[in-house]
Amino acid sequence: MRVLTLILVATLMGCASNSQDVLTPMEGESRLAPGQLAVEILSPTLSPTEAIYATDGEVLIDVEGAASTIGGVRYLDMMLVMDTSMSLTRTDPEDYRSAGAIEFVQNLSAKSDVQIGLVTFDSNSELRQSLTTDRASIVAALSSTKRSGGTNIAAGIHTALEELRSHGRPDSSRVLMLFTDGKSNQHKVREATRLAQQQGVTVQTLLLGDDKKGAAILQEVALGTGGGFVQITDPSQLTEAFLNMRTTGVEAVMLSVNGGPEVPTRLTGGTFTGQLPLQLGENLIKARAVSLDEQSRTTELTLMVQDASCAALAVNARRNAQPALSLNEHAVEIVLDSSRSMWGQIAGESKMNIARHTLLKAADWLPRDMDLALRAYGNESPSDANNCADSSLLVPFGGESREAVRKAVETLRPRGQTPIAFALQQAAQDFGAQERERTIVLVTDGIESCDGDPVAAAAELLNQGITTHIIGFGMGQGADEDARSLRAIAQAGGGRYVSANNAEELQSALEQSVGTRYGVYRAGELIARSNLGSNKPLFLPKGDYQVRLESKPPRELEVSLEPRDELTVTMASDDGEFSSAQTRGQMEPMSCDEAIALAEGADNNLAYMDQL
Repeated sequence: MRVLTLILVATLMGCASNSQDVLTPMEGESRLAPGQLAVEILSPTLSPTEAIYATDGEVLIDVEGAASTIGGVRYLDMMLVMDTSMSLTRTDPEDYRSAGAIEFVQNLSAKSDVQIGLVTFDSNSELRQSLTTDRASIVAALSSTKRSGGTNIAAGIHTALEELRSHGRPDSSRVLMLFTDGKSNQHKVREATRLAQQQGVTVQTLLLGDDKKGAAILQEVALGTGGGFVQITDPSQLTEAFLNMRTTGVEAVMLSVNGGPEVPTRLTGGTFTGQLPLQLGENLIKARAVSLDEQSRTTELTLMVQDASCAALAVNARRNAQPALSLNEHAVEIVLDSSRSMWGQIAGESKMNIARHTLLKAADWLPRDMDLALRAYGNESPSDANNCADSSLLVPFGGESREAVRKAVETLRPRGQTPIAFALQQAAQDFGAQERERTIVLVTDGIESCDGDPVAAAAELLNQGITTHIIGFGMGQGADEDARSLRAIAQAGGGRYVSANNAEELQSALEQSVGTRYGVYRAGELIARSNLGSNKPLFLPKGDYQVRLESKPPRELEVSLEPRDELTVTMASDDGEFSSAQTRGQMEPMSCDEAIALAEGADNNLAYMDQL
């Protein structure tokens, strides 16, 4: 409990009033005696099938609840009864009274079911805010109180009791928090106190100042209703005094988990809040309340914390005991933009020159069993000729084409327009009647310039079993808008869009586009896509998945992932015989959101679907 210059008097502590004429119950009345201590954890609350998830072995949770000796802890109906008499302009010129009450309201546990109302009194009383769970309304009402008139404590109590009688909940603990800086008619206050007794309402009293008669009256009110009395002389301590008032007769609530040391909670108005670190597995939380009369009661809650760490899935292929980008015959045609815009520069070098050097190196690392062709567009006619049929097959499929590709790219010079739709339509014919896997990888630094419909062209290619990937290279100004257009082409072609802004990114994009595509499914829903040879894992939560390789014929495997798994699936084809193997390791604990963000920040070639 915070240290203050205060006096605390409560029946719960067995203290007597300084008044010579102490209020006692009327004959036949049942005076409100200190009740049994009750304590309940209100949050977190989970069903038996629910759990809390952590990604680093420990999670810090907020624990909130309520404790009381004046009734149940599930519902609390509270009336703030605030003195607004003119004397406060002298005793509390800075209005710490309102600030303290506002701080009190704002510190009540958000999870507890508390209704609060506000009554102000001077010579008369006024219901400023009826009982509500809207704490903002109470704060607004407290912020707008004015000071005038005398001090009629009894009127304030009567108005608050009437509001509780009319709108209080039947099973609630009911309490008045009465603040004043002066004395009042003792006889009328006693009558109001008797009415509070009859209605089972506890009155907590707070006095600002050193008036002895006022102190005696407020002690009597608290004593007669089972409440507490606090007196301070320094108005700047009002905020702390409001927070320290033991509204429901509870001195402290302590939390512990799995038999560990107890930690104190913040106790405000019968509600408590605290934090506990939970470990993976079962956690037994205990909340132990201690009342002002030294009762002690403990409640328990068991929470399960499950590991929500991400898992990593990598898919590789081997063909005839060698690393491969496909399991069977695979034909890839690279369609290269040679329009005039490819003269644009990146770090002082033309985009065409970067693309040329990248393709020269690609001819070396591309698998020898991959049939490779090269087509260009915009490479023959100058741009002012507006030749929208400017596309030519430079290297056809068939035989050892690596050297032919090298020679062809050396001769390319950017000249013309960007007839993407026409080039795609022509590329469809380049494959002939092949039945093997067929892929187009289009490298471009701009969008269609010839009024063609590349989206429709890519869709038609997909209907023929040909997948189209798009690499947006050095897009420059308007990159976002142009990227949306190019992404639409890739989506229509069953492929994906990848951006590249330098030589390294262009090579990476090529490496991750020419391999056979695979999808990861969960319960039939597509979760993520990538390509063989991407060398980048997919990050997925715990679960059972299907890996579907879009080869001819398609191959599908069932995999199961646990948190932190690092699973590598290797599909193999040896002399036409299919086999698979799985190897597992462990990754560092990390959430999937974090892992995906890191992966996409370093490499935008992983495609995750909305279902993840």
